[in-house]
Amino acid sequence: MPESHKAERARARKANKAAGKATKMGEYRRKANKAAGIGDENGRIPARVKAEAIMSKCTVCAQSMKITKTNTELRQHAENKHGKTLGICFPDAEAAAKELASKPAKGGKGGGGGGGEKQAQGKSKAQKKKDAAAGLDDLLSAGLSGVGKKAKGGKK
Repeated sequence: MPESHKAERARARKANKAAGKATKMGEYRRKANKAAGIGDENGRIPARVKAEAIMSKCTVCAQSMKITKTNTELRQHAENKHGKTLGICFPDAEAAAKELASKPAKGGKGGGGGGGEKQAQGKSKAQKKKDAAAGLDDLLSAGLSGVGKKAKGGKK
């Protein structure tokens, strides 16, 4: 059965209310961004823009691979596929990896840069855990030695 005009208008009003202020503000912001030439063709700005990956091409088989701080995939490729060293298959990989490692990690959750914290603190994870346990032992022993015998019974 077709919807009556009155019911159709009521449904449309509900849909507009459901859109809410946040949705409308987002539309205004996107329009302003688009007018200013910011963001993509619709004016949307991505939450996190990643730097483009540095790629290197194998000199033996011409396969392109991503250069990382440790270059484990490149090293495995060179050794397992060709039986050669990383320097022969990917001559520019070592320099690029050093450059990546020297850049400070950008903010955000997780990801690279975890090693920088370890160097800044000067302690390994195991050492930190050991120190924390020792600190708890000190607190526990200090608390136990300071406790006297409690009087049994009520107030006198």
